Amino acid sequence: MVAIHSEEAPLVKKGILVCWVVLGLLAIASPVSSAQRNGLIQGQIANGTAAGGTVAGLEVALRVFQESGEEEPQVTTTDAAGAFRFENLRTDTEWSYVVRVAYQNVIYSTGRLAFEAGQSEISTEVSVYETTTSYEGIDVERAHIFVTISASTLSVSELYVFANRTDRTYIGTETIEGRRWVSRFLLPEENYDLAFEDGTLGGRFLSIPGGFVDLEPLWPGRTSVIYSYAADCQAGECDLGREIAHPVSDLNLLIGATSVQVQSNHLAFDGEREAEGRRYLNYSGGNLRAGEPLDLVVRLPGAALDRRTPVSNRSSALPWIILGSVLAALALIYPFWRQRIQAAAIKESRKSTRYRDRAER
Repeated sequence: MVAIHSEEAPLVKKGILVCWVVLGLLAIASPVSSAQRNGLIQGQIANGTAAGGTVAGLEVALRVFQESGEEEPQVTTTDAAGAFRFENLRTDTEWSYVVRVAYQNVIYSTGRLAFEAGQSEISTEVSVYETTTSYEGIDVERAHIFVTISASTLSVSELYVFANRTDRTYIGTETIEGRRWVSRFLLPEENYDLAFEDGTLGGRFLSIPGGFVDLEPLWPGRTSVIYSYAADCQAGECDLGREIAHPVSDLNLLIGATSVQVQSNHLAFDGEREAEGRRYLNYSGGNLRAGEPLDLVVRLPGAALDRRTPVSNRSSALPWIILGSVLAALALIYPFWRQRIQAAAIKESRKSTRYRDRAER
């Protein structure tokens, strides 16, 4: 037996004590760690197209987000019924998840999923669709132009709401640089500082002469595109005219200054509106055809006005306050709004397909 020198004994005893303390802490921490990884996200992939193809054997990815950034995704495969499961997930509040699946080269996904306090299971559904290159049944249901003025510069935000009334995803017919684009947007000649609410040039969006194209497919339901830019007014006049790229059912202009004048053969004056102590001019029009030139000139105070502007006392079809709320809210909820719209469209599509011809559109 090896004897321990009396001067070293206290150190050995101290080391043994530390070991027991560490082991005790690990024993206490283990259940907590286990509880943080007991999360389950399960769901169903469904084909929202009447007589659509199988959803068995699809690769499903779970994107994993922490407050500090994105982690490595997890991947699984749907079973014969299109079901999937992701287990042993962290349920802490700083973790969130997004389910993604590719079907016919189109990515479909959920919004952010997060476990609530005490919750360990989340069920979700992702609908996929057959694709189409036919634009029939698709148009711009609403377009809004929101303008604010600073000195001789206009800050312009534009919102386009596409309505796809079919049960197929529109993927476009033309390509740029080998990439298929879906929708096209033209801009006024004098513009700069183009920015997007979701996406970038070279990514989701590609530049073309006079504007840009969007590569994002149009799912059934409603999809929004939001972008902004600045325009300089030469000699007190700003020409926002351009060619109309898509049929537009309703167009609305809200301009944040009552002393400016608007010249347009397409928009009728709908009166002044007031909110939060500021006054706005509201103009509206509709039934614009693709390829038709949009006539729209904003004249600042002091500039002469060509009195071609049609004036109407009728009330706006879309109250300006709703428009303002939508524009403000979309900046925060756009990543999730599209998913909710999609889910609603799926349910509506399933009901209607029971009564309509099942032939493909």
